[in-house]
Amino acid sequence: MLQINLVAAIAALPLLLGLGAAPAAAPSAQKSAPEVRAAVLQPVKVQEAKMQPAKHTPPVSSSSVKVVDTTAAITDPAWFKKAYDAGIRLYVMHSTAWGTCDPWYRTQEQLKMALDAGLKIAVYTRDASCWKGGINAAGPYVSQLQFFALDVEPGSSPVTREMVDGVRSTGVRPVIYSGSGMWPELMSNSTAFSDVPLWDTNTSNLDYSTWTADYLAPAPVEYGGWNTPATMRIGIQQKFEHSLDGVPVDLNSFNASFLK
Repeated sequence: MLQINLVAAIAALPLLLGLGAAPAAAPSAQKSAPEVRAAVLQPVKVQEAKMQPAKHTPPVSSSSVKVVDTTAAITDPAWFKKAYDAGIRLYVMHSTAWGTCDPWYRTQEQLKMALDAGLKIAVYTRDASCWKGGINAAGPYVSQLQFFALDVEPGSSPVTREMVDGVRSTGVRPVIYSGSGMWPELMSNSTAFSDVPLWDTNTSNLDYSTWTADYLAPAPVEYGGWNTPATMRIGIQQKFEHSLDGVPVDLNSFNASFLK
């Protein structure tokens, strides 16, 4: 009996071993199932990705505008319309009779023509001490002035806090016009006016035909407490005496966000 069982057990051993081997194959089959599903599903995911709407970066609007300043008498309204069509957006004029603090008789006429053409307006005087006459010259257009510029360059009066406060008292924004080659010498590089917006100057051989407004070009130079991240200039005079349709003007770029 024992012998028979032993023989039977030995005979059955391959079968038992075979049965034990069968479950070992199962994991292989189970691993292949996810791979098959992935192979089937992957093309669908790729197709869905292709069908997603494309993301476009919105265009960035220009942060600068073209500006002209001039002392010239302009009698033709068409000149202002051509300037606007050429991309000019601000007209800055000298508003007192040259060499005096008396309002220039042409100021209001020229400001009106500029406004009628769609331009914004501002005024200045070569002598900063003439600020009152310069603003009064604008008459009914005072409320539309973007600013009054206190000019600090050789031959002009040094700017004072009383001038700045005087301009503000009229409801007009004061700005200071100067440059890194003028302010340090004329104002001992004072930083006492860095709260007043700076209209900077740094002229170059600008080519009008390819001129693109950029109030950060040429690169800002720090002086007088200006041209830091917190006190960056609001405008830059980039070229003197350019003939624009027969009128001598200076070319400038201004920060568009500064204009009202």
